[in-house]
Amino acid sequence: MSLVAEDVVVTYGRRLGSGILSRRRTPAAPALDGVGLTLGKGSIVALVGESGSGKSTLARCLVRMQEPGAGRVSVDGTDLTALRGRRLKDFRRRVQMIYQDPYESLIPRQQVRDIVAEGLAIHGVPRAERDERVREALTAVGLTPVESFLDRRPFELSGGQRQRVAIAGSLVLEPAYLIADEPVSMLDVSVRAGVLSLFGELRRTRELGILLITHDLATAVHVADRIVVMHRGRIVEEGPARQVTAEPAHDYTRALLAATPDLGRT
Repeated sequence: MSLVAEDVVVTYGRRLGSGILSRRRTPAAPALDGVGLTLGKGSIVALVGESGSGKSTLARCLVRMQEPGAGRVSVDGTDLTALRGRRLKDFRRRVQMIYQDPYESLIPRQQVRDIVAEGLAIHGVPRAERDERVREALTAVGLTPVESFLDRRPFELSGGQRQRVAIAGSLVLEPAYLIADEPVSMLDVSVRAGVLSLFGELRRTRELGILLITHDLATAVHVADRIVVMHRGRIVEEGPARQVTAEPAHDYTRALLAATPDLGRT
């Protein structure tokens, strides 16, 4: 079982000039240029690259927020473009996305219990079942005792706690895959390790497939099984995490390593 991108192409046109007569469209810019990636259940794949390399565009394709111009994205063998109605709704449950900024991804006026239960309500889970599943999800992400968090609002939580609430909101639907787009970049260094350790625990206990999108090789090597390096819309290197960081084959990967002095490689 896996979430797979095959030869995915996405192009964007860019417009230059500010006046009506001076506006002109430049040649289409490839955000993704024949990208392939496989995320299996029970694995963590780190997708690494600088801003603008195409990482987030690929993430949007994997959750069907972006339609590829060419290529194919499939989940467990089924092309995403073939999904309609109930099958598409089930896909939305099985493949969840966690966003970069926990300060913006949570609704400020909502209590934690309602934030985490929102997906259950959307997917028609009976109200009688929601409370127990919310409690299980909060326990799974380490927000205990649960009773001390249920009635709190985002402004009453730390950055790390907010991100854990966001993760709980995804876990409550019992997904098979998580797409985590820069999930620790907005957090203090002191709490990043805890969130990354949580991903490792969820992979082991729930057999989740996790795509960790990051610009930071230090983050990737300590949590991922495999590293995939993107540059200018293409994958330029991939392999086991320790191998990619110990023996990089591509100049761009070596440049990323040079910019990461705290990697702690051995």
